[in-house]
Amino acid sequence: MKKIILTVFVACTVGFAFAESGTYEGLSSGTVSNTTNDFGNNKYSISNTSYTGRILKSTVSFYKVGAISVMQCLGVSTVENSKIEGSGTCLSTDSDGDKSRLNFVRGESTPQGFNGTVEIVGLTGKFENVKGKCTYVVVRQVLNSTIHLSNQTKCSASK
Repeated sequence: MKKIILTVFVACTVGFAFAESGTYEGLSSGTVSNTTNDFGNNKYSISNTSYTGRILKSTVSFYKVGAISVMQCLGVSTVENSKIEGSGTCLSTDSDGDKSRLNFVRGESTPQGFNGTVEIVGLTGKFENVKGKCTYVVVRQVLNSTIHLSNQTKCSASK
């Protein structure tokens, strides 16, 4: 019985020893299309955004510097009595095909851009069991009636 308890204790200790956590930073850009319902002082928009991103700095092995990913994001934003709120989710797929979900909440917004927070939920491959939090800042530019977004993220993540 002592051997079984010792084996379970050692297995749990070794499992905890391999947990990894740290930070990473990324930059992404893409385009967005919006469908907006305008009700006078209130507006409701559904956005569909496609991003391509790259990891710029990282202290964790599962987000390597230089790694590239694509993201498809769906979000809803509301303007009610001059108060703006928004949230949504993104599916991120890296060049190896590994996936994670990014749940975002939009914060302060101006005509030039907005900021917010993200919850990371790892789904497959190297991202399986990854959890994390990010802050982001988005700069918005319009060219030829197309909205272009540049997004800078700073994240902490663990696995």
